[in-house]
Amino acid sequence: MKKIVWTAFGISFVLVNVIAEVGAYYTGIYIHMFFRIALIVGVTLGATVLGGTFKLIDVLDQEKPLAGTVKDTLGADRKKT
Repeated sequence: MKKIVWTAFGISFVLVNVIAEVGAYYTGIYIHMFFRIALIVGVTLGATVLGGTFKLIDVLDQEKPLAGTVKDTLGADRKKT
């Protein structure tokens, strides 16, 4: 999970600043650093959520059911018939 967060942070940091500088060069509109930081944090959090979701979906295929039948695995306090 750390790898996903740091990768997303690095990519968003570079892309947001490059896009802002190119936009400022060609259009003359400067994007304030506070807004850049907000964009970087937003992209990082979004990518982290999506990355974590994909990681959980991949683990679902690896789960194995409990041994026994349903009547055996419902709880320890259940009376056996």
